[in-house]
Amino acid sequence: MFVGHAFLAFGVVALLAGRFGSGERPLRLPGGVTVSSTIAVGLAAGLFASLPDVDVIHAAFQVVTLPDGATAFDHFWAATSERHRTTTHSLVVAVGASAGFALWTVRRWLGLCVLAGVVALGVLTGGMVSGAVMTIFALAGLLVVTLAVRTGLAGQSIFGAAAVGLIIHPFTDLLTGEPPGFFAPWDVGLLESRVEPFADPTLNLLLAFVTELAVIWFGLLAGLWLADVDWRRHVHPAAALGIAYAPMALILHQPSVDNAVPFVATILPIGVVGAIGWRRPLISDAAVSIVLTALSTITIAWLGFGLAYVTLVI
Repeated sequence: MFVGHAFLAFGVVALLAGRFGSGERPLRLPGGVTVSSTIAVGLAAGLFASLPDVDVIHAAFQVVTLPDGATAFDHFWAATSERHRTTTHSLVVAVGASAGFALWTVRRWLGLCVLAGVVALGVLTGGMVSGAVMTIFALAGLLVVTLAVRTGLAGQSIFGAAAVGLIIHPFTDLLTGEPPGFFAPWDVGLLESRVEPFADPTLNLLLAFVTELAVIWFGLLAGLWLADVDWRRHVHPAAALGIAYAPMALILHQPSVDNAVPFVATILPIGVVGAIGWRRPLISDAAVSIVLTALSTITIAWLGFGLAYVTLVI
């Protein structure tokens, strides 16, 4: 997944906070925007859920030394296989880092000690380079904590948001790549390879893509529900134009999870139809119309492609 981690964590935490929290109270985000406490803790969870992918920074530095005949894109993804989805994706780290982030809000020295232990796990796993990646992970997490504290969230809420976000992340990677190191630094594997229920590689790609769409929808609808906004009033009828993407099933040569660029690069621009929501908004909030219409268009495009592929190609 690319952004699905954050949307899933936001939706889960925001809904749980709305159901079991101590009640709605207004909190002020940096910049002066006021939101409810349920939305604020959900946003924190979404940011924490994105933290594990900071490990790709290791590969970004390696792109400056390209081997002969390699493109920057190919080399970047080859380099990520060395460090990506290891310690930062560990459930052990998720629990330890969440405790460190929460403790930092009340006893900074204690929180830093716990986070130093998390960095030490990285050193044990992959030496000083892995330790450097984990240091960036910890610093990025403390930035999220700082923003959460400025918003008005307490340490208990920050621990819950961090724990849910960091624990969700590795499980949402199971459809798109090698299984993460769930128990790093210990080499205990839950799965030997990514989840691929279909023999046809394109169907596995369609499953991974619709899973990403589903969790994005889940997060958005959860937020709109908590904000008492009717999402149906924001989807422009032009979203139905997404069905025009269906013939691409006959053009693209068996895209797969390992060769997803042609599919992703052609289906995502279909969402530009969402701009109609800005030019001719159904109601006053054009930004929401743009996002929901764009997402609806891409979803319909996926459906059209899938139906064409199943009926005409397989």
